[in-house]
Amino acid sequence: MEKKSGVTIPRWGIGIIAGVGVLLVLILIVLIPRGGSSSSASSGSSASAGSGQQLTHATSSLAAGSCGAGASDDESVMDAAPKGTKWVTTDSGWTGPVSKTAGPIVDSPIRGCFEHSTEGALYAAAWTLLQISDPAVSKQAYAQYVVNGPAWEAPAGNDAKFQIAGYQIVSSSPDRVTVRIAMTLTELGTDWYSADVTMVWQDGDWRMRVPDSASKNPLSMTQVSDTGKFIRWGTV
Repeated sequence: MEKKSGVTIPRWGIGIIAGVGVLLVLILIVLIPRGGSSSSASSGSSASAGSGQQLTHATSSLAAGSCGAGASDDESVMDAAPKGTKWVTTDSGWTGPVSKTAGPIVDSPIRGCFEHSTEGALYAAAWTLLQISDPAVSKQAYAQYVVNGPAWEAPAGNDAKFQIAGYQIVSSSPDRVTVRIAMTLTELGTDWYSADVTMVWQDGDWRMRVPDSASKNPLSMTQVSDTGKFIRWGTV
């Protein structure tokens, strides 16, 4: 028996108290997370989340284009003009759109190589229409970027320039997009005209598809009666 401050405690009681104390210490050690392990787990979770986000951002259900052009499932251009468009004028005096993502990636000797997306098809349609109309590059543009129908002869281009004013996406699927491009013709004042351009994804880029039943002038212009139906996009 021990005697402390006038209170007598049995030896077996002291043993129980000591045992409880050791048990409490063990419980605290188990329950309190170790700093290193917690930090490591947190870092692992963050890394996994980051990798997942990058994969989602970079992955598209579409095959990437050639020449470094990518791919995107984004179809926002069906409702609003693409952001970040820069309008450039060629040596021949034709003005067309350029995008860091949608293309064209290649600008010489003719502009080409577009993103596999609805937006890429829009830019490709604009440049195909411009370049087959430009006498300086029309034959080369036709040979490289037109999948022609049997009735259409290679164009010789013309000097009647036009300015792009807007567009409509008439229809869109992963490998086929029809764009109605509105423009003003230099010789005809401020009236708007439009042409339907069908682009198909072939051999890693967008190319204009001329219907098998097309006439010799499948891109004949029609006058626009309601400009409000078009998404404004251009230099007009």
